[in-house]
Amino acid sequence: MNIVSTYTWSQFTPAFALVGLAALLILADSLLPRLPKRIYAAVGAIGTFVAAYFLATGEQTDIFGFIAAIATGLSILLAFDYTKISCESIAGSGNEEGTGEFYALPLVACAGILCLTQARDLIMLFVSLEVITLSSYVLAGYFRRNQGSIEAGIKYLVLGAMSTGVLVYGTAWYFGMVGTFNLGSDVVLAAVKGGVAASPIMGTGFLLATALLFAGAFFKVGAAPMHVWIPDVYQGAPTPTTSFLAVASKTAGFVVLCSLALPFAPYMVPGSKLGTLLVWCFALVAAATLLIGNLGAMRQTNIKRLLGYSSIGQAGFILVFFLDLNGPVVFLVSSYLLAYALSTIAAFFAVAMVRTQRGSEEIAAFRGLGTSNPRTAFLITVCFASLAGVPLTFGFLVKMYAFVAAISTIEAWCGICWLLPIMIVTAATGFYYYFKIIRSMYWEKPQAGDKPLCVPLCTGIVMTLCVLALIYLGTMPLITMG
Repeated sequence: MNIVSTYTWSQFTPAFALVGLAALLILADSLLPRLPKRIYAAVGAIGTFVAAYFLATGEQTDIFGFIAAIATGLSILLAFDYTKISCESIAGSGNEEGTGEFYALPLVACAGILCLTQARDLIMLFVSLEVITLSSYVLAGYFRRNQGSIEAGIKYLVLGAMSTGVLVYGTAWYFGMVGTFNLGSDVVLAAVKGGVAASPIMGTGFLLATALLFAGAFFKVGAAPMHVWIPDVYQGAPTPTTSFLAVASKTAGFVVLCSLALPFAPYMVPGSKLGTLLVWCFALVAAATLLIGNLGAMRQTNIKRLLGYSSIGQAGFILVFFLDLNGPVVFLVSSYLLAYALSTIAAFFAVAMVRTQRGSEEIAAFRGLGTSNPRTAFLITVCFASLAGVPLTFGFLVKMYAFVAAISTIEAWCGICWLLPIMIVTAATGFYYYFKIIRSMYWEKPQAGDKPLCVPLCTGIVMTLCVLALIYLGTMPLITMG
C-alpha cells in the first residue's frame, strides 16, 4: 500500500509556504531579538491572506482552507493589538522577550489545517490533525505568567491526548477491518458487507471503528459529550488563541467530520438500517450539543466563557446538516462556518480591546459603550445579532438553512421530529444570552472611572469589514430576488 502516490506536491504548496514563513519568523526572533514583534504579526497575517487568496482562486477551490487561513490571519492581527497583555503575561514587563513564537505557531497550525483539507486517508488526516493540536496546546498555555492560561493549556493537553488516543484506536480498528487507511464510499460499502469474507463480525468491527473515529471528531468540533474542554480553555487561553480555536480549529474539526461521514452517504436513505442508525446518532448528538451549549451560556458572566458555550451551541446547528449526507453538506457547513467566523472573530477583537483598556473580560466591562463609543457598539451589536440569527444578517440566513435541513430530514425520517422543537427553543435562548452584551452596552450607564475606548486602527478595520460582510451576505438573497 503506497499512500504517498495518491497526493501531489502541488496540493500542499500553501501549507509548505506557511511552514517556511513560520521558520523564518522563528529564525528572525533568534537572530534579531530587538526587532519589534509586531512586524512578525503583520508578516504572518499577510502570509495567511496570500495563502487564502491562492486557495480561493486555484484550480480547485478549497473553501474550508480559505476560511481557516482567513481566520488564522485575523487571529494573528488580533495578537498585534494584544501586544501589551502578551508582554505582561509572557515576559512580565514591557519588553517583548519570548513573544516571537506566539506569532509563528498559528502559521504551523494553519498549515496543518490546509493539509487536513487535502487528506484522503486516515494517515494524512491524523498527522495533519496532530500538527494542529500540538501547536494549539502550546498556544493555549503560552502565557506562562497567567495562571488561567497555564490551566487551559494543561486541560487541553490532557483531554486532547485522550481524544487522540480514541482516534488512534479507531484508526487501528479501521485498518484491521478493511485493510486500508483510505476513505471512500467503496471502502465503506465493502466493509459494511463484512469485507471479502462477508463476515458479520467484520461489519460490526468496522462500525466500532467508525464510532471511535466519530468520537475523536466530535472532540475537535466541541460536540456533546466531548465538549467539556471548551469553556475552561476558551476562558483561560490568550484571546488570540481562543479566536483561533473557536474558528480555525473548529473548521478543521468539521473537515474531519465531513471526511468521515460523507462516505456513508449511499446508506442515508429511508429503509436502511445503517442510515437509520446514523441519523439517530447525529440527531441525538446535535440535540445534546444544542441544549448544553445554549443553556450553559445563559448563566455566564465572562464573555469568553459565554463565547465558548456559544461555540458549542453553534456546532449543534452545524451538526444538523449531517442528517442528510446526500445533500450539499460541504456547501452548508462551509457557509455556516463562514458566518460564524465573521461574527466570532469580530467579537473577539472587541473582547481584546475591552480587556486591554478596561482590564476585564466580564460582560459588565462593556457597560455604556452605546454612549461613549456608539460606532463600536453598533459593530459589536451586529456581530452578536448575527450569532443570534437576527434577520438581515448572514447568521440568520445560515441558521435558516439549518432549520430547512431539519424539516426536510424529518419528512424522510419521522422518528426524529423531536429535534425541531429543541432547535427552536435553543435558537430563542441564544437571543437571551447574546443580547446580554447588547443590553450592557446600551442600558447600563458608565461608571465614574470609565473612559471612552480608543479603538486601534487594526481592530476598527477588521470589525468594520466583518460587519459589512455579515450584512451584505445576509441581504444578498433579497438584492438578487429584487
